[in-house]
Amino acid sequence: MAWWIRFTAGCTLALSGLVTPGSGAWAQNVQIASLTDVSFGTIASFATNRTASQTLCVYSGVTNYTIRATGSGNSGAFTIGIAGNSAAQLPYTVQWASTGSQTAGTQLIAGQGSRFTPNPLNLLCSLSSLLASSASLIVTLPATNLSVALAGNYTGTLSLMVSPN
Repeated sequence: MAWWIRFTAGCTLALSGLVTPGSGAWAQNVQIASLTDVSFGTIASFATNRTASQTLCVYSGVTNYTIRATGSGNSGAFTIGIAGNSAAQLPYTVQWASTGSQTAGTQLIAGQGSRFTPNPLNLLCSLSSLLASSASLIVTLPATNLSVALAGNYTGTLSLMVSPN
């Protein structure tokens, strides 16, 4: 049994209520770039976790930034599913690392912000999305969920919001 699992990754840039009186430029203090769709392709083995990671660029012109991830499941849960079949839902996990090329990071909780300190490359990635090496997004489909999944084409949306703090 094999099926396609595909995420569509969304990107939202938000101010998170940190607009300073007299300054409308807070949105320029944070950026997220080089975020791409996550595709697991056809999965034929259910014995191990399936993990996809990508390196991207997060720039924060302030000391720290917060990442808040929201999935397309009920109440923003991290789930993917088969269109038209509410019983066919697969939970996934999301991790974030504040350095590029990582395969593990801090576990994110759906809808809750997690604070990170940017690495020095963040300033460089504000100049060009070609320098996308300042953070890692790691998405995992746990084997325990895969072993009970129905065959089908699974899709979902993962939205990331970055805000200064």
